[in-house]
Amino acid sequence: MKKYIILLLLATVSFTFTACDNETEPGGTAVEKMAGTWYVTWEQKNAQGEWEDVLGGTVELNTYNTAANVPTEMWLKEGYLLNTALKVATNYAGRTFEMAEQTVSVAPEVWGASEITLNITDGKVLADAATTPSGMPADSIVFFVNVQGDDTYKIAGFRRTGFPADE
Repeated sequence: MKKYIILLLLATVSFTFTACDNETEPGGTAVEKMAGTWYVTWEQKNAQGEWEDVLGGTVELNTYNTAANVPTEMWLKEGYLLNTALKVATNYAGRTFEMAEQTVSVAPEVWGASEITLNITDGKVLADAATTPSGMPADSIVFFVNVQGDDTYKIAGFRRTGFPADE
């Protein structure tokens, strides 16, 4: 009987030590400081040359890495006016992005056509440059979208904090 107890004890101890492996640190993505969920406004210049909110509030925008997971590109997904994901070129060290002119499919009831041509310029992600509705600092995003070579929109906002006061 002693022999079985000793064997059981040895088996238990050996299982205990094999279960104590260190966890692997998964790391981040190649554009992690530019990626996130953002609350942004769409603004267009009025007759006086001042930027004016065209939607009457904020909409959600998402930025995330591509499958290649490289620091030279990321996805920018806007689900309201454009309702599409756009692959933009990034300069991760400078936290900037842009997209050359591209034709994208859109909702004809919003844009008057099923496809529009647009480009993105002067895209920037700025660390702690925004103030959220709750008064806390957050990262800021700003970029310009030129549609059909005519209308230019300024999209600007802050990174989602997760606090109810900022939602």
